[in-house]
Amino acid sequence: MKLLIALLISAVLLSCNNSKKEPVRKDTLALKADTLKNIIADTPGVVYCYIMGIDKNPDSIFLKADPADYHYGPNVVEEAKKMHRADTSYKNGKIEDIFVPDDYFIVNDDKQVTRYYLPKESLITMDSRLSGEEKNINTFDYFSKHYASSFFKIKVLNNRILSVDEVFLP
Repeated sequence: MKLLIALLISAVLLSCNNSKKEPVRKDTLALKADTLKNIIADTPGVVYCYIMGIDKNPDSIFLKADPADYHYGPNVVEEAKKMHRADTSYKNGKIEDIFVPDDYFIVNDDKQVTRYYLPKESLITMDSRLSGEEKNINTFDYFSKHYASSFFKIKVLNNRILSVDEVFLP
């Protein structure tokens, strides 16, 4: 009886070892050897923020960013309701509409500033609707003079900025 149990356990264990190797696709972002930690570290993240300052050294530039939560899109009213940030209009004492002005809202409860390295090759895109007739707005020089009071979406990988995009806020 003990021999039969030992044989059954051995058979089950051997059947769990799949000798067929699944091919690893080269066209996917995550390879079989990647762990979740590696995938997260190697995937660019998007940070919505206000730029609080620029540290410019002779050999490097750092942006001081104050990250914020930027809510927009088709579910913005539902998100605003959950966070008690929706506006309400009344007519004859009854709720007529629940809405979010301009269809977006920003939550910036903490004022923690994070420094990100800005390489020279990073792409900077400023909103041309705000610049008027000025040329060459997608340069660091223009950005460094006009970043105050604007909101940005930056793409970051390992604290290194890949791109900076000004977000148009009506």
